[in-house]
Amino acid sequence: QIEIVIFSIDGGGGIGGYFVPGLSSSKESVFMDIDDLSWRNTILAHEFQHLLHNARDPFEYIWIDEGAADMAAYLCFGVTSSLTGHANEWSQNSNMSVRWWNQRIADYGAGFLFLMYLSDKLGGASAISTLVADSDIGGKGIEDLASNPPAGSTPIGTTMSDIFANFTLAVSVDSGQGAFGFSNLDLSAGCTAAYVCKAQMSGFNDQWINSWTSPLQELEGWGMRAYKFNQGSGAPLNIMVQPSEFGFEGALLAKDSSTGSWSMSRMRVDQVTGSVTGLIHDFGSDVDEVWMTTWYESTVDDCDYNYATCGITSGSYPTATVTVQAMLVTDPAEVSIDSIDDFDRDSDGLSDSVQVDLGVVSNSFFEILEVTVDAFSNNTLVDSKVFSLTAGNSISTEKSVWFTPPYSGQWTFGVSINDVTSELVDQAFSLPIDLSNMKPVASISVSVNSTQTWLPVNMFGSGYDAWGFGMENGTFSKNETPIAYYWDLGDNVSSTLKNPVHQYLESGIYPVVLTVMDQGGYFSEPQTWTIVVEDTSDPIPEISVEGVVVSEELVLLTNQQVMFSALGTTDNLPLEELYFEWNWGDGEIESGVGLFESSHSWVDGSAEGIVYTLSLLVSDGIHEVEHSIFIKILNRVPQQIYDAQLQTYTLTPLTLPSVFTDSDGMIVEYEWSFEEGVNLEGGGMTMTSDYSQISSDAANPIVGWLTPGLKNISLTVTDDDGNSSFAVLQVNVINQRPVAVFSRPSDGNVETTYTFTSYSFDPDGDSSQLSTFWTISDLEDPIENVSSVSHTFMSPGLYTVTLTVTDVLGLESAQKSFTLRIENPLPVPDIDFSCPSVNDSILEREPVEGEQVVWQIPQTEAGGAFISPGSLMKFDGSGSYDSDPAFIGRASTDSNSEDWNGITRWIWDFGDATPQVEGAVVWHQYSIPGTYSVTLTVVDGFEGGETNSTYILVIVSKSPEILTTAPVSSDYVNIGDPVSLNYSVFDQDLEDGLVAWMDIDSSVDTDGDGDPTNDNDRSLSGDLIVRWDLDASIDSDGDGDYRNDWDWNPQNWNEEGEIGITMQVCDAVNVCVDRDYVITVLSTEDEYVPKSLSDLTWEDIVPNKESGGLLALVGLVLVLGWIIMRQKDEEELDADEMMETYDVDEVEADGGLPGMDQHKPPPQPKYLSQEERRDSDSGYVRPIRTRRR
Repeated sequence: QIEIVIFSIDGGGGIGGYFVPGLSSSKESVFMDIDDLSWRNTILAHEFQHLLHNARDPFEYIWIDEGAADMAAYLCFGVTSSLTGHANEWSQNSNMSVRWWNQRIADYGAGFLFLMYLSDKLGGASAISTLVADSDIGGKGIEDLASNPPAGSTPIGTTMSDIFANFTLAVSVDSGQGAFGFSNLDLSAGCTAAYVCKAQMSGFNDQWINSWTSPLQELEGWGMRAYKFNQGSGAPLNIMVQPSEFGFEGALLAKDSSTGSWSMSRMRVDQVTGSVTGLIHDFGSDVDEVWMTTWYESTVDDCDYNYATCGITSGSYPTATVTVQAMLVTDPAEVSIDSIDDFDRDSDGLSDSVQVDLGVVSNSFFEILEVTVDAFSNNTLVDSKVFSLTAGNSISTEKSVWFTPPYSGQWTFGVSINDVTSELVDQAFSLPIDLSNMKPVASISVSVNSTQTWLPVNMFGSGYDAWGFGMENGTFSKNETPIAYYWDLGDNVSSTLKNPVHQYLESGIYPVVLTVMDQGGYFSEPQTWTIVVEDTSDPIPEISVEGVVVSEELVLLTNQQVMFSALGTTDNLPLEELYFEWNWGDGEIESGVGLFESSHSWVDGSAEGIVYTLSLLVSDGIHEVEHSIFIKILNRVPQQIYDAQLQTYTLTPLTLPSVFTDSDGMIVEYEWSFEEGVNLEGGGMTMTSDYSQISSDAANPIVGWLTPGLKNISLTVTDDDGNSSFAVLQVNVINQRPVAVFSRPSDGNVETTYTFTSYSFDPDGDSSQLSTFWTISDLEDPIENVSSVSHTFMSPGLYTVTLTVTDVLGLESAQKSFTLRIENPLPVPDIDFSCPSVNDSILEREPVEGEQVVWQIPQTEAGGAFISPGSLMKFDGSGSYDSDPAFIGRASTDSNSEDWNGITRWIWDFGDATPQVEGAVVWHQYSIPGTYSVTLTVVDGFEGGETNSTYILVIVSKSPEILTTAPVSSDYVNIGDPVSLNYSVFDQDLEDGLVAWMDIDSSVDTDGDGDPTNDNDRSLSGDLIVRWDLDASIDSDGDGDYRNDWDWNPQNWNEEGEIGITMQVCDAVNVCVDRDYVITVLSTEDEYVPKSLSDLTWEDIVPNKESGGLLALVGLVLVLGWIIMRQKDEEELDADEMMETYDVDEVEADGGLPGMDQHKPPPQPKYLSQEERRDSDSGYVRPIRTRRR
């Protein structure tokens, strides 16, 4: 909840409102002046930002907080007169500080413009939100934001110096390019109440006859001034800022005259004078406009009023004055090598150094140039020196540099000058000069001046090889170490190490000499150090054992081998050079040079101990010292060598181990004690053996226990010196496991009944009290406490029978398991078939949903099927089942059903070379007559799947054959004669003895035998049906087909002419064949008698004129046709090749190419009616017949 308090503050035009941070802990309040409500919106937005900013960032500097407050008012209500008043006040006085808050109107405008710039370039609202949320304040928080800006931001630098440089150019130019303008503000050139204006120029020049100089102008810390220059001549523009204080920076923004794009560069700051200089090339040609901004980066930056928070303890915020000068550089600066003077620095008579005197002349009023002096040997750059030099007003600036080469040779010097933009201005070169290498300088130091023989002396070699350029005589840019060291150690020993370590073996005074060599191959002057070597110290012996010093007495046991060490002995000689003599006190002595370690053991000892004196003599050849200690040797008691727990089984003999040994004698007495009775007979133990013995004096008795458990045994031994030792051992006596036994079963099938009988026993208990535990792998629960188990396995597979027995102590036997295999019975395939029919006609397509279909079964006496070509058959194998007992009586083909019949796959082979089909129910059609074997293979779900197959024969009816060639016995009939037709027909299926019938509805049991699928409702193997159409020119049934009028009317013909008749023969499955005949009907006056051979004349044989040409044409056509048809075309050749490739035994071609679909022949042309024959347009030609005259 926010409270808005409206009251009179100071009247209109003064303070419009305020926010008090100190009240926010109790309530959030904003105060408004009642006299300034005309701009209340701006006031509310401004003060509300203060409230929010205080909640997230209460310690932020005021200039950022107030800038964000004005930005909030702008974002809410756009440009208002209040905002333009704030912003334009600073734009017209941009020398006022951006980062110092002193409650001035320009302070509001400076913060507003800077925050608007940050928002525009660093990500908008998210950037300002990040800035407010940052715990860092002031410039540090702004640098944090610029270092990690949101995606899509414009780079403006990561330091306040770079960010402020871009801001000064953007607020001065407001370009649409990159960082050099505002996209969220439209800054105007002039400052009016309606617009926010750009930072106003502090100077401008477009006249370049003379140099241009600004008046002396004042700036506050982090204030800025902007200057604009144009109308150049193409010469470089030289700009210099001369401030009154150090800390000034500058930036240049140049506009490309061809593209209009801006390029920005920072100006150079002279660290000596604090002047800021810059140079723009091609001013007036490639560059047509230049802006220069300068600002004072005072060390006091973010500041609220004059409080100590900004480091001002007294005085005021920093201010400075500045003067800007600009001019065109019409002539570039020039450099020259005035002289080169060589001299001998190391006084060896050879010139090894030079002084190079340079001169630089610049026509600008002031210019800072970068001078590079190079030294070349054999055209290879060896060393360079870069320094800055100021020049101007066409006065030569002179400078000297010195150079010493690293090695001898001819040397050439070059000098070049670059302006502040790093562009090369001028260069000069010298002639070659011969210079020699300057000798290096050696330096030596030694760790001691006086030492003892054999002690190591550390020697340290050093030196330097000075060379290169120097700005003062005697200074060098390079100071390298020598590359080689040569030591003469004074005792005929030398070394080339930098820091050798040496031992002097004899007393004396030794001079140590060091000479070093530099990279140029010159040697230094020798450096000498004197060392005094003496031998005045005595050896100090020390005896220790395992690092512990023995000062008086050491107590040991007999035969205890101990390594004595004299490593602690000190002398100036190393231990390897000292003579050591060890006198053990038992008559044995060991000695030798370097024998500082030796081991020894003493054989004799006693219970109280025998004392021996051990003496060590140490000699360095000059000095000899002896040191002695006492050694007390004690006798050893028998030592226990076995203490592990023993383990055995009941009724099992155990040989007790050797528990003690006497290392310095022998054990003469054993006393074994058993806490409960044992058997000591040594073997053959049974449950009836004697287990009453409780002690033994044997060294290794053989023991056995009757009962299991943890048994304690005590043993006391005495050695030949009368010392005794005692020990207690534990024996874990384990109950013996019972043994599970039953006979191995043989493999069987699902009808095999098994009986499993236990023959188990307990080797150390009563076998009759064993508990049995049977597990059979196809039973979920075990069978307990039954000695015999009878079981039948109902499913094929691999089964395991396991027996475990437990004795009265609860100890289980090992499992006894046998594995047996139950054979899998083969699945039973079953084939049912039927044909869909509608209106007693078998379909040649699959029935559609909702169609009234009657299922008919055309079956043969042998159980197969008898159908016509094209008839659709449904084969049903869902009656197949897995003969495992688990699936008997089940009918579902769904493996997820509880009534699943166990079949996983149904594979159909229709015997007609079509691909195999899978499924419980499938459809098939036969197009070619013949006998086909339909095979069903079923796969059950056992393991990988067992298979079984069955088949039926499907007989596809062959077409009947019409043998009749002439249905009438004479060549013609007369009108009115009764019709008497003869025929002769043949059916191969009937000749083969086919017996078949049709069950016309498989859902109705017409014969009442309980099976509705085997009814003999209609015979399919009866006589053939013969039909006649006696006049193919008459459509008596009106169905549009003149050849299917199967009636016997009329029974005579009443009109002369040729009558077309049709004979049709069909079998019982409606496979039919037709044949057409022509009957010649004559009137009663005509009599047609064919000519005999005796009646023929030559005129009857020789063609007349009308038919001769026709016969010749027919003959020609026949010859050409024969020539063409006897040649095979490309498709026939390809077909023959495929027949050979795929080894096809038989190909039936029915009007097409081998292998192509067999299509039905085109329909036979219909017979013409009497009217059509008499119509001249029909093309009918009356046959020629002979009449009797």
